[in-house]
Amino acid sequence: MQLDSSLRDELAEIAEQDFRGAALGEVVGRLVREYKIQRIIRQYEDLRADPEAWADYQAEASLTDRVAGDRLPAASEEYPEYNA
Repeated sequence: MQLDSSLRDELAEIAEQDFRGAALGEVVGRLVREYKIQRIIRQYEDLRADPEAWADYQAEASLTDRVAGDRLPAASEEYPEYNA
């Protein structure tokens, strides 16, 4: 990968200030991961902006949540000593 010197210097500054002197390759990897996380957050924001799509998403997610815990005891059954 080729970078112009000003971009390389900017990455080196970010590495020094924000990533405690991490190697530039590690900094780029972290920045890419952060970009991906921010993209996911924006997609959720877009989804929430459409009430019908958000309701559909929540309905589907609740089905998945129920299936994931299928046949597991409730916490109140598993730990009766904490029931008050």
